[in-house]
Amino acid sequence: MKLWQIVTILVAANVIATVVMFTLRRRMSPSGHFRDSQLAAGALAVTGTIFAVLVGFVFLLAFQSFQTARSSSQDEAVAAIGLFHVAEQLPDAERDRLQADVVCYSRSVVHIEWPAMADQRSSPLVEDWASQTAQDFERAQLGGSVASGAEQSWFTATDNLQRGRRGRLAEASNFVPAAIWLLLIAGGVVVVAYVFLFADLREGRLPQWAMITAVTTAVTASLLMVGYLNRPYGDHEGAIDPNAMRDVLRTMERERDVGSTHHSPPCDTTGRAARGTSDRSVSG
Repeated sequence: MKLWQIVTILVAANVIATVVMFTLRRRMSPSGHFRDSQLAAGALAVTGTIFAVLVGFVFLLAFQSFQTARSSSQDEAVAAIGLFHVAEQLPDAERDRLQADVVCYSRSVVHIEWPAMADQRSSPLVEDWASQTAQDFERAQLGGSVASGAEQSWFTATDNLQRGRRGRLAEASNFVPAAIWLLLIAGGVVVVAYVFLFADLREGRLPQWAMITAVTTAVTASLLMVGYLNRPYGDHEGAIDPNAMRDVLRTMERERDVGSTHHSPPCDTTGRAARGTSDRSVSG
């Protein structure tokens, strides 16, 4: 959700609540609804507290999900650069092939899968590059103690890469289910509707406006915060960007241009398989 949308929803909710409040004021009896306003205010306090507890609990879980998505994407980037550096210990041909696979994997994550996650989808292309990387490593001719150590490091980094990707994708789906949203919205409506019963011609317009605006803003803002954390990926402000993987990708491309004998990975700049790579299993 973009910033202007948040502001629009807040303003619209307050305008509607204010119109309803002042409409009820004109139709209220001079004595109001309550004989004991303190008792009525106590009931409102209990209702508001219960709503705040519910929202706070969901907010905490949504925040943890948001943080998990961020940390998983960073872990995946660290594992990708780890694979790239492990490949440096292998013979030149195997090194160049595996480093190119990791570069293509990273490109497809940044340019293909990340936009797809905004729609709660993954990209088969990223999975294809991961599989291609594993196949190329299995075909590599390894030998000696150095290669044995590289093999162990490679499997560890691969496991971390897959774990990071699974964690990132797991948080792409909406964390808060529709049933919870229904309960939260119903609770917020009840709190705001109860405040309408305090409409009173004997009170000034400013205090009445401040009361309904404060409650409506608090309820609406609480729901918007949960909704914001419920969508960690997208093009809205504050969404998680592939900055970690993008930084790692720049490092890999720079190092590969310096040390590799083959400067063109088997993919274009977005991670899709380049022309002339039909012998490989990856397709764009």
